[in-house]
Amino acid sequence: MAPIKPSGVFALTVACAAAVFTPAVPVSAASASAPAEAIVLERTGGFAGKRDTFVVDRSTADGRGPLRVAGSTEFKSLRASYRPRNSCCDRYSYRVTVSYRHGRVKTVTAVQGASAPRILWRTIDEVQHVGRQNPDAH
Repeated sequence: MAPIKPSGVFALTVACAAAVFTPAVPVSAASASAPAEAIVLERTGGFAGKRDTFVVDRSTADGRGPLRVAGSTEFKSLRASYRPRNSCCDRYSYRVTVSYRHGRVKTVTAVQGASAPRILWRTIDEVQHVGRQNPDAH
């Protein structure tokens, strides 16, 4: 094995120091530019205890709106869960799963009546309106 020259040790030390002190790109900033590719909304509960699934993707007629909203920085900054203080009484539960480019996924759950940002309820409403309902059942 050849001995390491002092100049090689110095170059290695400088390279390692640069790697240690170079800030990483935050995950939120890296994913902020990734548009939504698909949205799956699962709605369960209600008086009848129903279970429905709605899907919006790039081939969905009128799907651009919900995909644009779900791709926004505001949507991506939502918490993972929103629950009401009082969870009684035949409410719907929603699970919104958004797929982005490069394999990123965001899931947000909410219960009807919860205090949640308007963008979440807007996304849920739009997906229910334009999404393909129960695509696995057909």
